[in-house]
Amino acid sequence: MKLYKLFNKKVFHIKPELERVEKALEELGNPHKNFPSILISGTNGKGSTAAFLESILRHHGLKTGFFTSPHIVEENERWQINRKSISDKKLEQYIKLIEPLIKKYSLTYFEASAVVAFRYFSDEKVDVAVLEVGLGGRWDATNVVYPEVSIITNVSLDHTHILGDTTYKIAGEKVGIARKDRPLVIGEEQIELISQAVMKGVREIYHYPIGFTYHVEKESMRYTFRDLKIYDLKPSLLGNRQFSNAAAALTGFLLYAERKGVKVDTAKIKKAVSSTFLPARMQVVSEDPLIVLDGAHNEDAVIKTLKEIETLYPDRNVISVYGGMKDKDWKRIFSIINYRSRKTIASGIPVSRALDRSDFPEEIPFFENVKDAVEYAKRLSSDKDLILIIGSLYLAGEFLKTFCYTS
Repeated sequence: MKLYKLFNKKVFHIKPELERVEKALEELGNPHKNFPSILISGTNGKGSTAAFLESILRHHGLKTGFFTSPHIVEENERWQINRKSISDKKLEQYIKLIEPLIKKYSLTYFEASAVVAFRYFSDEKVDVAVLEVGLGGRWDATNVVYPEVSIITNVSLDHTHILGDTTYKIAGEKVGIARKDRPLVIGEEQIELISQAVMKGVREIYHYPIGFTYHVEKESMRYTFRDLKIYDLKPSLLGNRQFSNAAAALTGFLLYAERKGVKVDTAKIKKAVSSTFLPARMQVVSEDPLIVLDGAHNEDAVIKTLKEIETLYPDRNVISVYGGMKDKDWKRIFSIINYRSRKTIASGIPVSRALDRSDFPEEIPFFENVKDAVEYAKRLSSDKDLILIIGSLYLAGEFLKTFCYTS
């Protein structure tokens, strides 16, 4: 059994509150209070930052819980311990355990997922849990914890119908994960986030370039935090934006280590950062033909991905396979992708919110599934081209399920 099956064709009225989750957790003995946690939010990069952080903690000998969303291929990916997904058998046990609470408190799918995570991590006695916020921050189900450290990667326009129509408003929602008496790491120098944190009364704020710095030199970076300097850090995930994500994660780890008495080992940090893996983040899934898979799904992320592609593969033309969701600013996103591509191909996604044939101009080739779209892209491509799969993590998941690439 999978948790999402309980929510098929069910619609819950989502209220901006934490009371439902808190009541459900109380009936389970408040498992979220049984382990320390680090909470990560941000418009883009929070998944990569969470993955870097988990890897650094694990390489220091800590048993880690890792809660992330959405899943890419299998739902089990959402709940991991030491980066191993929960087994089908255990997941089914937790689903049966919380099913009455889902009905009693009308929990949403994400709220139920968080409840499973908290109970699972508590039962398995993790040393620390890395929790990725699902949406926003202030009213997100993960925000019931009292994190040792909070991290916000950045802020840009996304989910504006829920979080607000300006970056300042969205920043206010994301800063909701910060605690006045606990450190807050902000990955980029964004005044919206910094000012909101100051207004909230957060006493410890660490943001680039105040609090920590890094300098990029080709494929590596030099990182500085207080008296600590680490040279030749090489993030395993492709793209310059991963330097920022790795730096934010490392700062979060150092603050956590300081609070918990963890002995910092720079060799372990280097190994952790260089071996982190997360699918669909500038993932090269094929060399011949060259195919890059990326889950960018808002304007800021898409622009960054296209710039990264231009930098890494300056001699390649881009053939884009795009699929997205109707509730995004998809026309703007699509126009940016289409402008930067030699050819753009549209793909359907088996999700109710996904774009379909009627949404695209007639001249844009549309295929009902990513398999047919990619096969068409392959037929059009030459050794001077790069096929880019972009627009949604759901599209990325369908690609990986269909083609079973593991690179």
